[in-house]
Parts: sequence; structure tokens; C-alpha cells
Amino acid sequence: MGNWGGVTRILVDHFFRRFFDNDTLQVEGDTVTTVARAVSIVAAPGLLISFFLQNTYPKGPWMAIEDRYFFVLLSFVVMGAVSIFEWEMLFPDRLDFLILSPLSLKPRQMLAAKAMALVGFLMIFLVSANCFAMVIVPAISRGEFYRHLYAHAVAVLMAGVFASLFFLALGGVLLCVVGAVRFRVIAPVVQMGSVMMLVLLTLQYLRYGDGLEAVLTGSLGMARWMPPLWFLALYERLLHGDAAPAFARELAGYAERGTAVAALVVLVTYPLAWARMRRMAVEGGSRQQVQPARWLAALVHRVVRRPGERAVFHFIGQTMKRNNRYQVYLAIYCGTGLALAVACVVTLRGSVVVLSDRGLHAVMPLLLFWVIAGLRTAFAFPLSLSAGWVFRITGVQVSECTAAARKWVLFCALGVMVCVLAMLAAIRWDARHLLVQFVCGVCLCVVLAEAFFFQQGVPFNRPRMPGRTSLPLMLTLYVGAFPVMILWVTHVEVGLERNLFKLLWPLATVAMMYAGLSLSRGGPEEVEEEMEGYEGEFQLLGLS
Repeated sequence: MGNWGGVTRILVDHFFRRFFDNDTLQVEGDTVTTVARAVSIVAAPGLLISFFLQNTYPKGPWMAIEDRYFFVLLSFVVMGAVSIFEWEMLFPDRLDFLILSPLSLKPRQMLAAKAMALVGFLMIFLVSANCFAMVIVPAISRGEFYRHLYAHAVAVLMAGVFASLFFLALGGVLLCVVGAVRFRVIAPVVQMGSVMMLVLLTLQYLRYGDGLEAVLTGSLGMARWMPPLWFLALYERLLHGDAAPAFARELAGYAERGTAVAALVVLVTYPLAWARMRRMAVEGGSRQQVQPARWLAALVHRVVRRPGERAVFHFIGQTMKRNNRYQVYLAIYCGTGLALAVACVVTLRGSVVVLSDRGLHAVMPLLLFWVIAGLRTAFAFPLSLSAGWVFRITGVQVSECTAAARKWVLFCALGVMVCVLAMLAAIRWDARHLLVQFVCGVCLCVVLAEAFFFQQGVPFNRPRMPGRTSLPLMLTLYVGAFPVMILWVTHVEVGLERNLFKLLWPLATVAMMYAGLSLSRGGPEEVEEEMEGYEGEFQLLGLS
């Protein structure tokens, strides 16, 4: 029994480290440092907001409810985002089974170790996201401290637990219904939709947070389908008892029943999903190689002419297809872009949903920016640096690798542009407006691809350099430059629709910019950082 416990502790430690140790997050890194950074990121918002609220009390009842809703929503969104980001690691992958199954380990022992590591992983983020506000908010509210502490702790912790259980149950149901092979195809779409919903919940609070009283005092309607409001109702019920607002009496029951149902689904589906993945890992899953359409292969062959560039182009596609971690990054960026697009397009006038014309003009630049930025992030994380020598011995130049990356991104961006044009055509935009969107979309595809992929490098094979990432620069890009770009592009689109002859200006400007960037790229084929770790023409094993 003691040996069983010792082996289980080793397995728990292994599975826990697997949540943080992977090639895309770090290379030969320290798990403790990674955990500390992740915990600090999720703990900062609750600490900062609760600190700034200390001078705003006392305040009106509904303003206080708005503050309490923020912390419930924060716990829900943080745990949902963590579960989505680590979606693939919530269940054991094929590598775990292939390495651990031949050992003298019982299946129940592996299942118990993975479950304990998963609980510990989620608990770290749940406590970190709520620990500071859990004490500060009851202290500054100037009410009964211990009662408020109890209500706050139960509400925010249950909100986070429900979010984790919901996405864990969603993954378990998908695995049980569609199987592990189809799950890998469906998972990125589900992740993108999940991220979109989490971002929409956050944007909804930012836009309509002051209108909670109007939403919750009348007919509840859509409020019944918003889980964070369930736990806000539970918060009010625990804090005020029978004196809680009317919405709390109905929605608090949804919180309890929803958490119980999600936990039951996880208890049923998680072992079944485990057994299915274990069987497929041992037997070997049969994955059919789907050949691309002939027209697409011919198009790629015509556009990507150089053999080395074409090889890297296909390498990028195969890497994105087989490595789910990169699909997660892309799903997060695409889900964020979709949420922002929906928030711009859809406006509420009372209970009526209205489409904004300005918002529809912003859809194209929004989606193109976030898709290209997501691909840039995915390409920047290393896949296998030890295999990078193959690019040298094959004679592929770094400029060819960069050109292949730009063209691959350009293909994806043009696909997104076609989808946006189809959507606009479906809502009856005329040919004049669609022509302007087409021209602006092509210009944005070229400019953003060139801007994000101007620096030379081999996709998925650039070593991580944490000191090179500037947080102020990233904030300036996403908080400062991005909104200005969207507003400017929408303004230009509206102006071009009035005079189609002006379409020649953006086309000429982008053509000159492209020519200038192409000339400025002429220079050394390899940068210093690309050569780090190489010994001669081949990567040595370091046995000497």
C-alpha cells in the first residue's frame, strides 16, 4: 500500500508538471517559475480592482451588486479560460499512454493520479484568482464581515468550479460521442466558440454593467441562460437571506442545480473518455490521410514556386494540423476577434437586436487582424529546436522560410476575407459595398502579413527569448494602435463607398509599401539567434 502511494505521488507530480511543461510554453524551463508567472497573472485583476474599490463605499444597493457581479464573472472567465487553454491536457494524451502503459501501473492508479493532478491544477488558479478579493471586498463593504466573507467565497468559488466542470464535461461528452480522432478536428471549433462566449460575457459587463437593475428586476428572460448571473443570485441569497432581490430567489437554484449536473456529467464521462483514449493509444488510431483538392494543390503549386519555399509551406500546414497546442492559440485569437466583431455589429435597443452599419464595416479589419496576430503567435513558439538542423542540410534559406510563412498566412487571411464577404452578401449588401470590402480586405491581408512577418525566421523553430518580449510594446499594439486602426479603416471604407475612383489610392499605396518592404528585406540570410545551438553543419548529440 505504501509503494502504491509513493508511485501515485510520482505520477501526480508528473501529470501536474505536464500542464506547464511543453515545447510551446518553455524549453527546458523551470516549472516553479512558470507556475508563479501564471498564478500572478490570474491574481492581479482581483487584487487591483478590489484595491481601487476601497474608497467608493458606501454605495447604492445596485452599484454594490454590480461590483459583486464583477468578481463572480472574473472567477468564471478565468477558470473557463484556463480550462480552454489546457483543453488537451485535461485528458491524458497518446504520449502518456504509450510511455506509461508498458510499466507495471494499474489503470485505476493512472486515472486517480491524473484526476488528483487535475484537481490540484485547477484549485491553484481558482484560489489565486479570488484570494485577495475574498478578503478585501467584505472588509471595504462595511457590512457584517464574516457573513459577507462566506457569501463572497461560496459564490466566486462555485462560479469558478462550475466553469471548470462545464468545459471538462463538454470535452468528456465530445470524446465519448465522436471519439478521439474526430475530437481533434472538432475541438478547435468548440474552443473558438467557447472563447468567444467568455469574451462576450466580459464585453457585456463593460457595456451594460450599469444596466443590471433593468435586466434583473423585470422578466428575467435571457438572464436564465447566463451562468455568471446564477452565482450572483447565490451571492445575494447568502448575503441578504430573505431580504435578497427577487431575482436571487429564482436564479440561485440554477447555480446549485447547474453545478451538480456538471459534476455528475464529469464523473460519468471522464472515466469513459479515459478508457476510450487509452484503447486508441494502445491499438493505434487509424487516421486517413486526406488529400487536398486538386484546384487547391494547383493553386499552391502556382503561387509557391520555389521548392524549398513549397516544402516549408507544407511543413507549416502539417504542423498546424497535428499539433493541437498551436490550434489552441489560434482558437483563442479567432474567438476574441469573433467576440469583438459580434459586439461591434450587434446593438440592443430595449429588447430589440439591431445590426450596426459601422459595426459591419469593422468586421473585416477585426477578424483579419486577430487571425494574422494569432498565426504570428503560433509561429513564434518552438516545436522542436533539436530538429532545426534539417533546414540547414537541405539548403533551405531563411528568406524562403519567411516567405513561405507569409504566403501561408496570406492564404488563411484571404479565406477569412471570403467568409466575411459571403456573410455581407447574405445580409443583402450591394455590389458597390462588397467591392470596397474586397479591395480593403486584400490590402489589409497584404499589409498585416508583411507587418507581422517582416522579421526573418523559421516557423516553429525560433528559440524563445523571454527578455525580448516587451509588455509596454504589446500593450501599445493591442490597446493603443489596434483600436485606432479599426476606426481609421472603417472611416476609409465609408469614404471609398461614396467615390469608387478612390479605390486606386489604397491599391497604389499598398503596392508601394510592399515594394519598399521587399527591398528592405534584402540582407543577411540568417540572423545570429537562428544559429545558436548548432555545431557545424549538423546537430551533434553532445556526447563528446
